[in-house]
Order: sequence, then C-alpha cells, then structure tokens
Amino acid sequence: MSTELMFKDRGQLFMQLMEKVAMLTRQNETFALAMIIESKGSTPRHVGKMIVYRDGTIEGTVGGGLAEHYVIEDSVKAIQNGQSKIVEYKLNKHAKDGIQMNCGGTLRVFIEVYTSRPELILAGAGHLGHALAKLADFLEYPYCIVDDRVGYCTKERFPNAANLFVNEDIGKALLAANLNEKSYVVIVTKDRDDIVLKTALQFPIAYVGMVASKRKVISIFEKLKIEGVTQEQLEQVHSPIGLEIDSETSEEIAISIIGQIIKLSKEKKPVKVKQLNR
Repeated sequence: MSTELMFKDRGQLFMQLMEKVAMLTRQNETFALAMIIESKGSTPRHVGKMIVYRDGTIEGTVGGGLAEHYVIEDSVKAIQNGQSKIVEYKLNKHAKDGIQMNCGGTLRVFIEVYTSRPELILAGAGHLGHALAKLADFLEYPYCIVDDRVGYCTKERFPNAANLFVNEDIGKALLAANLNEKSYVVIVTKDRDDIVLKTALQFPIAYVGMVASKRKVISIFEKLKIEGVTQEQLEQVHSPIGLEIDSETSEEIAISIIGQIIKLSKEKKPVKVKQLNR
C-alpha cells in the first residue's frame, strides 16, 4: 500500500471514530476516548485513538498488544472515577516501572472521560414536577414527564422535555418511557404513587424516589407487598426523598432531590476488568 493510501485510510478511520464519539455523546453514553499525545523511541504506534467502554470493550486502536491492554485498564479506571487523565508507559521490561515489552520507547496517552448525565423520569406534572423540570433545564439534564392528566402534561408547561407521556392509566404512561439502567425516576404524582412505584420497580433503574409522608410510605409498601413486590425491591426506594436541607418550597425540595441524584450518580461503580501485573 502506498503512503498516500495509508494516510487516506487512517483519515477515514479517524473520521468514523469521531463520528461514533459524537453519536455516543448524543445518546448520553459513558465512555472514554484514549489518544496518543506523545511517543518517543520504538513504540507499536505513534498516533492512534480508541474508544473504551465501561466493560473494557473498544473501538479503534492505540497500537495493540500489551501497551493497549494497559490503556484499556487505565481507561476503565478513569471512567469509574469520572476523571480524565494523562498516563505514561515505559515499553521496556528492564526499566523501573516499565511494562513487559521489548520496544524500549515511551508512550503518553490522554484519556478523556465522557460521563453520561442522569436521565430523569418525572412522574407528576404538578408544581413540584414543574420545579424539577426547570432545574433539569438549568443543568441540561435530559428528562421526560409522565402523568395521567392531559391538562398538566403539556408542551407549554414543559417546553424542553424530551418526551411527554400521558395516559389515564399512569402505569401505561410510565411503560412508554422505556425505563432502563440510566433512568432516575422521581415520583411526585397527585394520587398515583403506588401505581408508578410498582411499575418502576419492574425495571433495573438507576434510582427511584418518592415524595411521601412516613405514614403514606408504610401504607404504599404494605399494599405493594400484598401485590407481590418484594422487600428487596422496596429497599431501593428513596423515601423520604432528597438530601436533608430542611427544604420547604417546591423549588427547595427540587434542589434537595436533584442534589441527591447528583450525589448518587457520581458514586463509583466497580466494573470487573481483567487485571495484569506490570
């Protein structure tokens, strides 16, 4: 292959990789982009970019082999910590802190972490739901609104909502939101908390919280247990909801709820990745 064709192919691969980065960002995914920023001496590759996912799978390359494995390992750790960083590898098994390679060069790699934002499912379009939506707008968090009242769940009240799901059966409205492991469900309905909670607990969601008094929580939990919901499922529920900041107004309560969601979303969640000794 000629040098011209080789650089053309690399350019196309680079563009495809960056298009994938843009797509993953739009989809609100968590991943890292590892990029060689400096290489000295003999190394498997002098330029290269690679997407690394939370489970250690990759797209692209920074040269392959043992050095790439360490880049993957450090990228997964960076994702878990939620922090970008620069790492350096000595590709010399005889050097202090070197890895088991014979190349002899050094490689510096910038690992940029792209962290997904919480995806809010606001079940309840009343005053508190509206306050939560305004705070989500400010934070640029994606959110949708779920309610059983057509007059409340409108584009006029929630102009920036990704979706509005309205159904007189609020359980069906929630199902339409396609809950998943990135969903943070906040239950602030008028009088359908039990239905929403039972529906939400069927899915592997990241968070579920409910605004309710202690007496109401006990009543709902007892009802759901009779209907087949397990104690283990109910232990996932945050109620009382939010951080303890003595909040009173809808806006203050919204801040306490979003504060709790931010705190929980930043917690480190270990992912199993094969470790190697350097």
